[in-house]
Amino acid sequence: MAKFSRFYKLLQFNIKSYSHFAVELFLFVIIALTAGVNLYLRTNLGRAQTPNKSLFFVYLKNYVPDRNEKLVDAYESVRIKLTQDLAKPASPAGRQILAASTIEKQIKSNNPKDVPLPTLSGSALLKPNPPSSDLFITKRDVEVQKYEVKPGDSVGAIASAFNVSVDTIKWENNMSTANPVIKPGEILTILPTNGVKHVIKEGETISGLAKKYGVDAESIFEYNEIEIEELIIAGEEIIIPNGIKTAPPTRERQQYLADLNKNDYKKIEVPADFQGSGSGLIWPLPAGHRISQYASRKHMAIDLPCRDCQVTAAGDGIVEQAGWKTGYGNMVMINHGNGLKTLYAHGKELLVNAGDSVAQGQSIMISGSTGRSTGPHLHFEVRVNGALQNPLSFVNP
Repeated sequence: MAKFSRFYKLLQFNIKSYSHFAVELFLFVIIALTAGVNLYLRTNLGRAQTPNKSLFFVYLKNYVPDRNEKLVDAYESVRIKLTQDLAKPASPAGRQILAASTIEKQIKSNNPKDVPLPTLSGSALLKPNPPSSDLFITKRDVEVQKYEVKPGDSVGAIASAFNVSVDTIKWENNMSTANPVIKPGEILTILPTNGVKHVIKEGETISGLAKKYGVDAESIFEYNEIEIEELIIAGEEIIIPNGIKTAPPTRERQQYLADLNKNDYKKIEVPADFQGSGSGLIWPLPAGHRISQYASRKHMAIDLPCRDCQVTAAGDGIVEQAGWKTGYGNMVMINHGNGLKTLYAHGKELLVNAGDSVAQGQSIMISGSTGRSTGPHLHFEVRVNGALQNPLSFVNP
């Protein structure tokens, strides 16, 4: 019995010893594996010493990419984007990314593959203007909404629901009519505020856009969070808050504006000592005696309404100018001598040319509405030594 007791105690002691040894062996294996993995990584990834590059990330990419395909694909897409921007150092988007990270420090290497991802390491991350790229989601991108038209909807009701003006919806969705018709299922783009969305074109400035859309330039800067105007890139979309989009001029309007600035008249030099007949002036529009606009400080002339009427010379003289003149349209100026001249404007058709001698009462033009005119009429001026005078001081209706 005593022998059995000693054997049992010896066996118990050996079991405890073996258990302690197993635990110690297990811990040693873990420590050895950890040291071995780190030594392996540092030995095989010696080139990955850039402070901004993770050893683990490089290991996944170069040695076991199948372990995390999404992570590697994301890295590759960003690297390609940065490579493209670095290949074009003059690109505003490239400059913005470089200014916002430590990449700027490594441009001199001329090896885009060695350029790390942007991080906060070593510099403050500046807030760049959001470029037109899938890598950036801007405030305006998030808030611009799409709306599917439901049965019974109207543009006015939709505008009220989104708290924007009817014009804002019409401008953004290219609705040209005054009362646009929308159909169920139609998708409308809804801006986050009243105004206009504008795509930046090469050479455009914020001040120019402010003038074009009738707003304050500062409101454009603030709403779009633009800090440096020079870094805005062509193709970028911005919102002009409270901007007003004017309709493009019609073909008739374009012709009218072109005509206003046109000069196509002939002029001759009448001798300074030309005396003329010296007779007084007569009413220049025999068919009409009504005056639609009298002489004033801003309009030192009289307007005589008449469509397709004969206009006659108020006195004998020489046609000094004849043709199309800015604002006047078709016009005739007659020099009567002694510093006295008369001018007849907005004619539909001219019947005389520069250099012609005319007699008092002779037809010189047909009244019309050319130049800056609101309707068919004769614009009649009297000038003495170059100064405009009230025509009613020289002629009577």
